Amino acid sequence: MLVSESDLKILREHIAQLLKASETLETWLTSSYGKFIQFINRGTLGELRKYWTEYQNINAAGKAAAEIKAGLSQRSKEAKNSNVVTGLRSAGPLWADGLQLVGHVYRKYWETGVAGGCSEDSKSLGKEGRVVANPMFAVSSAPSGKFAVHYGTEPLLGFHLAETFRSLTSNQSQTLAAQSQRLIRAAKNQFREWCRAFAAAVEKRCVRIQLFFGEAVTFCHELQLEIALGKQASHARAYTRPWCLHPLRLDGFVGSQDARRSFLDYFDVIDTSNLGDHVGLLNMITATAPLLRPLPSSALCTESLLTVSDNPTTALSAALGCDVATFSLVTSLAPSGLSSGSSMEAVSNEAALQNMTSNSVSDTRQRQYRLRVHWKVPGASTQVRADPDELAAYFLGVYKKMFAQEDMSILFSRMQRMQSKHYSTDMQRYTRAAIVGLLRLVKTKVLTDWDRVMDKFVELVETDQSLLVGSNSLQELNMHLALLGVWTVPVLAEGPRKVQNQFNLPLRPRTSDRGVLGEVKPPPFVYIIMSIPRKQLKVFTDAKAETMGTPGMHVSVKQQFGMNQYENCFYSFHCYFGRFRYDEKSDDGLTCEEDQRGWLGSSDLVIICGVPTFGILTGPRDGLTVSLALNTSPENIMLFGQKLGPLLIVFETSLEDERRVAVCRDPPYIDTESSNNAQRQWLNALSRDSDAEAASTTFDRAHRVDKLQIRKTFPQGSEESKALASGVPVIAEPLDLFTVNLKIGNTSARHICFPLPAQTFNTKTRVARKSSWVEVEAALHIAPQKDPFDTWTYVYSSSDHSLALGYIPRVNLDMQPVITRLTQQDSTWLKMLMAGTLSSAEKQNQHRGETSTANPKSDLKQSLNIIFQGFAGFHPQAKGEVRTFQLTLKSNKSSHTIILVHSMRHDLDLGSIVLDAYVMTLTKARLQSLSSASQRLLSAKSMPSLGVYVSDEESVLWKRLLPALAERCRTWQHNTNCEYRTEGKIP
Repeated sequence: MLVSESDLKILREHIAQLLKASETLETWLTSSYGKFIQFINRGTLGELRKYWTEYQNINAAGKAAAEIKAGLSQRSKEAKNSNVVTGLRSAGPLWADGLQLVGHVYRKYWETGVAGGCSEDSKSLGKEGRVVANPMFAVSSAPSGKFAVHYGTEPLLGFHLAETFRSLTSNQSQTLAAQSQRLIRAAKNQFREWCRAFAAAVEKRCVRIQLFFGEAVTFCHELQLEIALGKQASHARAYTRPWCLHPLRLDGFVGSQDARRSFLDYFDVIDTSNLGDHVGLLNMITATAPLLRPLPSSALCTESLLTVSDNPTTALSAALGCDVATFSLVTSLAPSGLSSGSSMEAVSNEAALQNMTSNSVSDTRQRQYRLRVHWKVPGASTQVRADPDELAAYFLGVYKKMFAQEDMSILFSRMQRMQSKHYSTDMQRYTRAAIVGLLRLVKTKVLTDWDRVMDKFVELVETDQSLLVGSNSLQELNMHLALLGVWTVPVLAEGPRKVQNQFNLPLRPRTSDRGVLGEVKPPPFVYIIMSIPRKQLKVFTDAKAETMGTPGMHVSVKQQFGMNQYENCFYSFHCYFGRFRYDEKSDDGLTCEEDQRGWLGSSDLVIICGVPTFGILTGPRDGLTVSLALNTSPENIMLFGQKLGPLLIVFETSLEDERRVAVCRDPPYIDTESSNNAQRQWLNALSRDSDAEAASTTFDRAHRVDKLQIRKTFPQGSEESKALASGVPVIAEPLDLFTVNLKIGNTSARHICFPLPAQTFNTKTRVARKSSWVEVEAALHIAPQKDPFDTWTYVYSSSDHSLALGYIPRVNLDMQPVITRLTQQDSTWLKMLMAGTLSSAEKQNQHRGETSTANPKSDLKQSLNIIFQGFAGFHPQAKGEVRTFQLTLKSNKSSHTIILVHSMRHDLDLGSIVLDAYVMTLTKARLQSLSSASQRLLSAKSMPSLGVYVSDEESVLWKRLLPALAERCRTWQHNTNCEYRTEGKIP
């Protein structure tokens, strides 16, 4: 955070180059930076120039340095009595011995502003003159615009330091300061190597970075429309980010339309970090899933740090608010562990870390548990067909989970529980637009009568009695359904004036209103613009930021007079600081001025909120009020109830207040009609073929899909039709968890493919011989149910003969550090890591001394433990290090595979370890040709071998797994005669 004056000079020289290159988008593209860094829109370039200019002009030795030092001092005081150990995630399996060290590194970082308080860096700063502020830390996008580094910032967290931790634990006589210095030095060396590798990749033109400055979820939704519709929008459809009036336009590309399509394209991998913690997992998935290329090799990676449940095994379903398998089926996106029940990630590290640190964390604070989920597109392309009433009931369940805080019984139980523990689901992160986003996604995946689904779903929501205040949000739900093109309720489809006659609503005479409300055919939605006086915001600006949090708000529209009194609440709205002027007589009568200083300025806060038109045409105009209020929650009541009153109203005024309220056709700079048309086009472009073959679903009473049926209908007169009529047997032969081979007599076999893993080994077959159809039914396969095909080991071959691992992540062995000179001290962490691979039941079996189970996967874990412990020299049946292992059948004592281990390495991404080894299968032909050589190898005293005895079932699993592990490490290209490509199966 603090640098020397010479460092500052280098930084500013570089900034000067950036500013010169970025004068226009065209000058940037012709610069050396433009070869590998591009901007999604011109606004991003403009925003970055603002920050670069601030970096260049800031008084780094004066006020900025003082602010950083004050921030460091404050945080250092807070950190003195805490033991923040998130940096242990960089230690991989060596985490257990680093608790004190990473706590020391964290505290010293905040005490000195230098990573780990490294004495080398502190001394070098002193030698090079005055210590000044690093402008990149002094300037921020926080409301204050000042130093706003997050209190959880940990400099080690981005590095892989497992081997360094290992070397430190072997020399514990060193002081924490000395160990910290070695750790920081290793991180610097790693960063230096990354920079060199990046520079080499840039030189080879292997890297292209595209930057966007704005709100991530909004950007993803706009990207969906641009990619699917294949053209740039002529009008803006959204704003770039909250608190501003910048319209979102993806106008950063210069060139032809064909070249633009390669500039904006679908993604093979999307990594969302832990954004889901802050915007909601469902919002993250509905924004990113449509951007994923529909291939088995594609992956969407989500991550969470905040705990959502005491039990990690139920955390994902709790975050989704529904059954994981059903969610996967209706979204065509499944977590890789759904059917495999396996993860190569060292999740036991996280579990142990959580257990060890739970006592050091205040009971009322939000705890951390890192959960990474890799979502995959299912291999089968079979579509899904669902009963509309069952699907509507499923969505109601999700809806009630999303808005559980509106259920008073749940709210009170939550308040009691929050006295001792917090979950991430306690934060209100969803609006009605979120459930509509999910409906929009599912509508492109599931075949059904969608009018019936929506009609039934809205009916269920309207009649639900559990969400007491939910009725106030029905109009917001209906509005978003229409705006996103999902469905339009009749009351909105008919138009406001026709509604008066059809539904007998007491609409005002047209002469009572002006502007858009006074039109003969007003639009179904209008936008209320309301200015909140600056003084009303003192309740927030006078509060301490660290205690206030981020309170949720909503706009309330009330009719207080007449026969039809109501209150409608809208939680999705936009705001900016500044002012507006509105002339109702002009088509372009709205003029807006934004105060760029935002919270630091003195301008009013302007709210822009869409509402259904018929609602504000109902009843007398002088009875309508518009207010901005905080959401009802225990935290908001406690913090703001005394100042704002029981309704938590920040500001309220009448629709008649022309100085503070205006009603417009569109938000400033946004074309609502263009946006609505684009949403409908997107849905049409992605919707499935209703006549295509599909898997029908059966839901249970808990609204979970438990069975799938696929029906094959054969044309009259076809071979299959004739065979069925003749009474030949029909056999459904399982090939894997996705595929059944359907045999009708002697006719050609046909594949029936399920969209998700199913119990194909236990199917029911229905045959209609006169109507010429066969239906195969199977229950969904959910781990840890038995998988006779070991699907988690699959390597998929696509139509273009490219290969993809279904569930096992890839690794580049050459990039993983070798674990050298293993000593007895290493046995502790190695045994702890291997024990962490076992389930509770498997640990009980181990304690009972059972060396074999009826579960091949459990036996495989024990065999892997023998191999790892044997190579490390810790196996009791071996004297020292063993490099040769024989997989030997227990049934006949014959060896069928030899594993030759070269080295043990860290698996950095997974926080685990991996053996770099060669495998030789002992076929009869190979044994004959290699007989003497293999005998010499196995009998060599200098290279002792260890037998790993396996059952017949475990042997089959090994034979399936080893090719997948080889594919996992592959850095070469498969040639044209490879059996994977020619045969489409394991060699």
